[in-house]
Amino acid sequence: GTHVEETGNIGLFLITSEGSAAAGVRRIEAVTGRSAYELVQKRIRSLKQTANLLSSSLDEVPQKTESVLETVDEANRQIAHLRQEVVSAEFYRQLDRTVEVNGVPVLATLLPNADGDTLRQMTDIFRQRYTSGVVVLGSVSNEKPMIVAAVTDDLVKRGIHAGDLAKAAAQVVGGSGGGRPTLAQAGGKDPSRLAEAMDRIIPTVKEKLR
Repeated sequence: GTHVEETGNIGLFLITSEGSAAAGVRRIEAVTGRSAYELVQKRIRSLKQTANLLSSSLDEVPQKTESVLETVDEANRQIAHLRQEVVSAEFYRQLDRTVEVNGVPVLATLLPNADGDTLRQMTDIFRQRYTSGVVVLGSVSNEKPMIVAAVTDDLVKRGIHAGDLAKAAAQVVGGSGGGRPTLAQAGGKDPSRLAEAMDRIIPTVKEKLR
């Protein structure tokens, strides 16, 4: 480090980072003198810009920021709720398109803008309507394809496993996945082939039920 005759020679001293350098050793980085002064000026400018954006005083920035974040969180919760309602409405429309494969109700369809939790909730609704059946749902989340498959217990005994169905669909979209025989999830890389992946489900179920 740099040695000085007295600490007053250092002037303004600002620590800019702190972390672990080795076992039992901490490392800090700091600026002093003119560099420290320039850093303070830069941060004050940033604070003033933030205050202007928030329409607040400098002292009110933390509280105003917290308020804005709470508003954003609430808006995101409302958006998620509305998105789930839209997905649910579409799913109920798709339920009417359930087909029978060798006497087994099967639904393989796409739902727009649904996350994994929502897809799993929709499979629960399917199994509430059909005490015996197979449902495989696909969607695109964060530009990545997602697939959730569910199979009722009686059909697992007949050799139909949700994990096998999820994997079969995932292979089409360049992904993989798995889970329990009654519920499985898979992801992939190519959302453009998600509809093609869904088209594989009914032939796969037919093959399993032979």
